[in-house]
Amino acid sequence: MKFVLNTSPIIFLGKINCLGLLEQCASHIMTPKYVEHELGDYSLPDFIRVESLSMVGLAYVKGALGRLHEGELSAIVLAQEISADFVILDDLLARQKAHHLGLEVMGTLGLLLLMAKRQLLTPQQVWQHVTDLTQRHGMYISAKMLQHIRASLFSQEQSC
Repeated sequence: MKFVLNTSPIIFLGKINCLGLLEQCASHIMTPKYVEHELGDYSLPDFIRVESLSMVGLAYVKGALGRLHEGELSAIVLAQEISADFVILDDLLARQKAHHLGLEVMGTLGLLLLMAKRQLLTPQQVWQHVTDLTQRHGMYISAKMLQHIRASLFSQEQSC
């Protein structure tokens, strides 16, 4: 599988010490140069490749700036250019744009659920990470989404 990451999933996974597990979830993990720039001094692990956009992709990003940032737009464009299996975005508008363009989208929470499905994390560990993200690290998750995640984690646990 090929993933293209935006900035927030990298930061959030790093804050809960799960970024390294991502290497076991996909064969190719990339991020665009704009995301690397947004990360500033944050050091990316070696398994995340930083990729450049095509000239057409760069022009699109520059022309489409507005409600979405360069990092989000460049992640979407890179995902299109390399035919990624998933573009990893947390921002709702960015996710909607990617869906509109025909891309498969996953966010930080989806990655945590994937890690549970692949038994890299237990359901209890994922729930603790979700709690940490919302209570300590500023991630907003609606009550409805929290209920959905909890049900997904613990119904999955019972069926194993």
